Amino acid sequence: LAMLANTPDKIIIMKFFAPWCRACKGLEPKFIQISKDKKYKDLPLVFAQLSVAHSKEYVKSLGVLALPSIHIYAGQEGLVENFPCGPSKVPILKKKIAQIVNQKVDPKTYELKPYCDDVDETEPCTDRSITGTGTETRLSVGDVVVSEETMNYLRNEIPFFKDLTDNEFNVLMSKSTYSTFEPGSIIMKQGMPGTTFYVIDSGCVEISVKGAFEDPLTTPAGYLGTVLNRLSEKNYFGERSLITGQPRAASIRSVEKTRCFTFDQEVLPDSSVLSGKARATQERLAQVDDKYGLDYYNVDLITTQFKDANSMNQVRGNPNRPNVIRGVDTDDDDIDAVEDVAPAIATPNDTVLTLLVRFKLLRQAARCFEYILSTDPAWGDKGEAYRRSLLVSKLTSAQKSEFTDVFKLIDVSGDGKISVEEMKIVLETIGDHHSEEDLKNMINKADPTVDGNTEIELPEFMGVMAETEFYYLFKDTFATLDKTNSGYVQAGKLDKILCGLRDLISDDRKSIIDIDDKDMLIDYETFSRMMIGSI
Repeated sequence: LAMLANTPDKIIIMKFFAPWCRACKGLEPKFIQISKDKKYKDLPLVFAQLSVAHSKEYVKSLGVLALPSIHIYAGQEGLVENFPCGPSKVPILKKKIAQIVNQKVDPKTYELKPYCDDVDETEPCTDRSITGTGTETRLSVGDVVVSEETMNYLRNEIPFFKDLTDNEFNVLMSKSTYSTFEPGSIIMKQGMPGTTFYVIDSGCVEISVKGAFEDPLTTPAGYLGTVLNRLSEKNYFGERSLITGQPRAASIRSVEKTRCFTFDQEVLPDSSVLSGKARATQERLAQVDDKYGLDYYNVDLITTQFKDANSMNQVRGNPNRPNVIRGVDTDDDDIDAVEDVAPAIATPNDTVLTLLVRFKLLRQAARCFEYILSTDPAWGDKGEAYRRSLLVSKLTSAQKSEFTDVFKLIDVSGDGKISVEEMKIVLETIGDHHSEEDLKNMINKADPTVDGNTEIELPEFMGVMAETEFYYLFKDTFATLDKTNSGYVQAGKLDKILCGLRDLISDDRKSIIDIDDKDMLIDYETFSRMMIGSI
């Protein structure tokens, strides 16, 4: 921040690295060579670097998802580029420096141009109607003739069009448009409602994601986030938002002149899952889940012994004054004698086990509430509730039973709702103390569809417990690989532990994090949040 404040008239090219990172060591001599290039001598450029060794939390707060990474700041405009940059990405780094210099520096004075904030999605410079097919794609003023090869690809290779009838497909194509975007156009903006599906015919776009750790002091409104991947010809984007109803999960910006087939949701046939009027089949949901990292491991996190102990605990009631359980404290046939039997005294081992299980369940709830407090839901977003319902569907029967037991433990009144007072009692029981304002925020954030919640019901509780469970499943697993406690893990190790599952939450057909450089370090906490779609 001090450097930014002291150089408001400079473009700062900042490299973030870790001393133990192989990819960082590989980039070092190349970065130095670029900084000494004579062609930059008279330009307002400053090259700098910052180690994560003694500033882990600060570096992560700047939205650094991988190491090494490059941030480029343009004077008062602040952060304009943020992308992972291993040794193999040096050509991209050079190209980005050239692009920013051309955009931001006055060629006559070699000074930064005045800052102009433009954060809206860009309208295509040209929209054409599709008038037919031919041997090759031909453009003219107002219309386009699509080649038979391209039309066949759209019909047979785009999965969302395969299920359409020939008539539905032909009508759809007649209502679609052929849009051209100039270099630098923002085609999609993260967080905005999704209304259009795109298929790239020519050109190239970048996928950027703004994470939860962006520093508002250094991040301008026009900043799109970390550049994570590129899409080119025959790739498509925009489908996830149409299927789930959630806002855009990423921003898409054209790198060069890009032409796309665009399909507004209102012209898509009702039979298509992209229309929002038809629920996707299990097969289609499985494909989307796999693409966006929702195909989780089917892991039982609790043994049968603990599950049985949980169930018994609910029947017994207070562990200090347990109720009678027929068949356990009495003979099975002695039904009439149950009411007259004095409370049984549990053996020390049984009591300890029951107390440990209860404590374990309450610790799970506390961890869940802490996680809720750290989230920032978009109020009124029904897609958020749908995303959590998908996570609940991935829970095992043992997990669902366990979370239901947790809910019953907290719901002392038995009215099927968790109040602020009940939550406070539970958290204080295990030594966690929170202000009443924090407790109210925890409960309010449990249901993102409505702002102003004062109680948590079982469906919302299951949703946040499922999200918390999978977040910590990923995070804790990745943490075992972090021997230096840096918050970063080698991309190759992440790829290996996920058995090749690299598709995260974004509107991106490929992996959202390009890990061609296996030695690059990835911020696994943010990675885990992206895996479950919470950012």
